[in-house]
Amino acid sequence: MLKRCLVMLGLMLAVPAMAQDETEQAMFGNDVYEAGATVRMSAPGRDDAFLAGQRVQLAAPVTGTAHMVGRWVDVDAELGGSLYAAGQRVRIGAPISGDAALAAYSISVNAAIAGDLRTFGSEVILNGAVGESLIANGEIVELNGAVAGDAVISARELTFGPEARIDGTLTLYEEEIGATVIPEAVVAADRLTRVELTYKRVSGAFQHPAGPPKQSFGEKLSDFVIWVLVVGLITAAAALLMPVRMANMGDQVAARPLRLGGVGFLALSVLTGGGVLVALTMVGALLTPFFWLAAFALGGAGLFVGVYALGNWALSYVPNLPNPRFDRVAAAFLGALVAGLFSLIPVLGWIALVVLAIVGAGALSLRVGAVRRMAG
Repeated sequence: MLKRCLVMLGLMLAVPAMAQDETEQAMFGNDVYEAGATVRMSAPGRDDAFLAGQRVQLAAPVTGTAHMVGRWVDVDAELGGSLYAAGQRVRIGAPISGDAALAAYSISVNAAIAGDLRTFGSEVILNGAVGESLIANGEIVELNGAVAGDAVISARELTFGPEARIDGTLTLYEEEIGATVIPEAVVAADRLTRVELTYKRVSGAFQHPAGPPKQSFGEKLSDFVIWVLVVGLITAAAALLMPVRMANMGDQVAARPLRLGGVGFLALSVLTGGGVLVALTMVGALLTPFFWLAAFALGGAGLFVGVYALGNWALSYVPNLPNPRFDRVAAAFLGALVAGLFSLIPVLGWIALVVLAIVGAGALSLRVGAVRRMAG
């Protein structure tokens, strides 16, 4: 199903051309542009060809590059450059002097490709020789020709004909290592590399990442403890080095969280948006990274301020410790613990941390006199 959807998506580029009964043609320099239900390019002496339709055929030699999109795509004349073709079925019946990149449900290459060949489809049959490297990705791949360079192949079913030969290395992607038999006549064992496929196959050639392995409970617990320790240590260091400022910002967050959230959102928006605006001036584009670094630094520092404020609020429900320094350290680690627990909530956890960082950024922004005056 996914293959069909992707093929249809590619064919959408040619939908307007398929709807035309008559073929439209345009010339620009010595290049030809043709579109229609049935397109047969038979004019000799053209440099490049751009062809789109339902049935597309290259019937005259082209000295340069050909770009072809259609339901049925046929190359029956020699190409002096490269070929880029997509469709439901792509068939190569004449030599190509450059590279070829092909995407279709069914691909058959029956002539020599002097350069690199890259194929992506469901059924891929390669009868012609490949002068350089080969990349073949398909549900069924059949190799009947010689490959002068290296090859990378991923297939559910891979077969070789009597003329098959790979002179370079072969990298073979398999769901199960060793499941595919590779004859010694095709490629020597010392030039063969088998790689376990780290993607889930979706009906053959079309694949999507399988995703990283799920963490065990121990790994999740370890990550959580490390996060709490790192955030707690940084917050505690800031509280010990700047006790008055951190205390004042913690009190402000507890007293007016919504107002500070608005100030923080505005400050971060100004910095990130400012980076885009200076980039538009071209001359100021070099300043863009500094704007974004400033926004990142403000958000990161705001998270530590928010964590400290959260810890101060939680600490207000327990008796005071004998030493104020102990209070600050306890508030830092308690806030990191509570924030870490919030982060474990599915979907909403990361939103809680972002809100905490924005509110903390607002408290930091109000330390600037100009911002404080504008905020009233």
